[in-house]
Order: sequence, then structure tokens, then C-alpha cells
Amino acid sequence: MRIRSSFVHTIILLFFSLALFCSFAESSGSEPPKPNLTSVPVQAESPASSISIKPALRPSLFDNEESSARMKWRMSVMNEKKQEAGVPQTTEPLPGSVLIKADTVQPNPEQKWQTLFPIFGAGAEKRGHKLPYAIGVTPGFYYGRRHIKVDNAKVALSNFTIPADKLTKIKVKSREKNWSVRLDTWIFPFLSLYALGGYTREYTDAAISVDLLDRVRKLRGASRKPFKVSVDLTGITYGGGMTLVGGYKNYFAALDSNYTISALQGDLVFGNRLSPDVRALLCSLRLGWRKQICNSWLNLWVGETYWDTTNTIRGTPDIPVLGTVEFSLKEGTKKPWSTHIGTHLEITKTFQFMVDMGSNFSGLFCITPAFIWRF
Repeated sequence: MRIRSSFVHTIILLFFSLALFCSFAESSGSEPPKPNLTSVPVQAESPASSISIKPALRPSLFDNEESSARMKWRMSVMNEKKQEAGVPQTTEPLPGSVLIKADTVQPNPEQKWQTLFPIFGAGAEKRGHKLPYAIGVTPGFYYGRRHIKVDNAKVALSNFTIPADKLTKIKVKSREKNWSVRLDTWIFPFLSLYALGGYTREYTDAAISVDLLDRVRKLRGASRKPFKVSVDLTGITYGGGMTLVGGYKNYFAALDSNYTISALQGDLVFGNRLSPDVRALLCSLRLGWRKQICNSWLNLWVGETYWDTTNTIRGTPDIPVLGTVEFSLKEGTKKPWSTHIGTHLEITKTFQFMVDMGSNFSGLFCITPAFIWRF
């Protein structure tokens, strides 16, 4: 009886303690601690018997915060188990609002067309043609020497014109240096237009022989003695041109034509100034071969150039004793056709190098190195 009464007293005391604990928790208003779902159900043992108390494992479906927290906890548990098992983890995908198609973020670098030019360029690329970037800047240097043909020379003194061709012989040699920058644009895949500007320096040496004086010297047993005049001319050069190209497999052809004006100035004899505007029209045809070497392209060509450099030079120098003398003459290049060879090395589609050399094997020689930057 004592054992039974003590057992009953123990049960009553246990329930009383449990009721007191629940009432204290409700009165405090604090949230009960979240259960650890990895542990087994908590066992509350009493001296008389063991009673299993299982926490609520299913939170309310309408408790969004609790559901989100539980989902994150389950994902972390799964990742921990994968790490323990040695399973590689996969990267969590970005939200749908951040997902962008790769082709819209990284455009094909071969389709780098500038706004409009070249027209029909995208279609040519789709058919397999490799086109250069549309815009190009070419700083270059030109050196040339040539023999100049002079005819129709006239001298006017006191309104009296003397045809100097029948009285004199004039031989002229010229050396030219030019520094220029060219800006070109491929309007079509086969047509490029360009403008150029720069600075020109021309050294001209003229030897003038007077027939009457030469005959007198010959009668005296002396040789001819020409009168030498050297003129140093400098000035700006500007102009433009166009290039037509076509090709088949590794072979290509290029037709280039440009027109330039050089506004030159220099000192003449007896302190006089000479200010001619020298105009030049050059037309050239190139036939070449193209080969890829590693990631670069090598172009080799041979061709012909026609030099239309015919100009009329006029001046009104003041000559001692004679006074103001007007003169005019027409000059042009002897043998205007020249043969050229050259190469164009496309190191990259952006940076390139070119050099061209030509000669007519009769006093004319020229060389033109240039760097090209395309974008």
C-alpha cells in the first residue's frame, strides 16, 4: 500500500510539474525552441516509468517563414551528406531574371560590323568571305625620285613672248618625301573610299643650257656649261581615292586610283618665291596571291602604275637689269608607267604592315612603307 501510494503521489507530482511548466511557457509568450530533426524523439524519464514526448514535426502549411527555414535546413543537410559521400556539388542556378542567352552577351567577334559599313558585309561573311574591319587609319611615308620632262617653255619680257624650247634645253630631276595619314572606309566588301593628308618636301634640280651660248663656247673649244637652279619646295598635300578589289581562292586583283594636290612653296633665284600647286593622278593595278601563315595573312603582289603628273608651272621673278620676267613651262614624268612589287602582312585583323616599291627603269624609283590600324 505504501509503494502504491508513493507511486500515485509521484504521478500526481509529475503531472503537476508538467502543467506548471506549460502555463509558464504560455504566459511568457516566447517562441519554443525549434526541434532538431536530426535527433531522435526526446525521452523524458521518471523514476516510476518512461514517457515519450515527441515534438511537432509538421509545422503549419501557412507558416511561410517556417517552411523557408526548413527547406534551407534540408538543402544544407543534403549538401553535407553529399560532401561526406564524396559526391561533387552542382552550382546553384541563377534566378530566372538574371538568366541571359549567351549569344546576346558574347557576340561573335567575326561579326564586328560598324554601324552601317560595309554594306552587304554580313551577307558576305555568311557566304564564307573573310572581310577586314571597315575602318582603317594608315600612317605612311613615301620616298621617290624621278626625271621630269619639260616642254612648252615660254618666257615673256615686256609683253614679248619667247618660245624657250627652241633656245634652251632643260633637264630636271626631282626627289620627293611625303609623310601622310590616310583614313579609309569599306563602303562595300569590294569598294573602299579614302581621304589623305600630309606634308611634302620636294627637291628640284634643273640644268638649263642656252643653245646660242653653247655654240659660241663650242667654237672656242670649250664644252657646254649649263646654268643650274635648285629649288626646295615644301607644303601640305591632300586628296582622296578609291580601291576596287576582287578575288578567286588565294588570288586577288586590286585597282586603285587617287588624286592629290600639293600646295608647295619655295625660294627661286634672286630672292623670288615660287608657289605652284602640283596635281597628281595615279592609277595602279595589282595582281596578287594570299596565304595564311599561323594566325596571320601574307599578301604578295606585282603590278603597274600610271603617273599622270603633268602640271603647268608659272612664275614672275624679278631679274636684275631685265626686270620682271614671266615664264611658264609644262612638266611631267618621263616614261609614266612603272612596275611595282609589294607585300601586305596582316599580323592581326587590327594591326598590319605594308610596303610597296616601284621603278620605270629610267630614273624613277619609289618606296612606300606604311602601318595600318583597323577597327
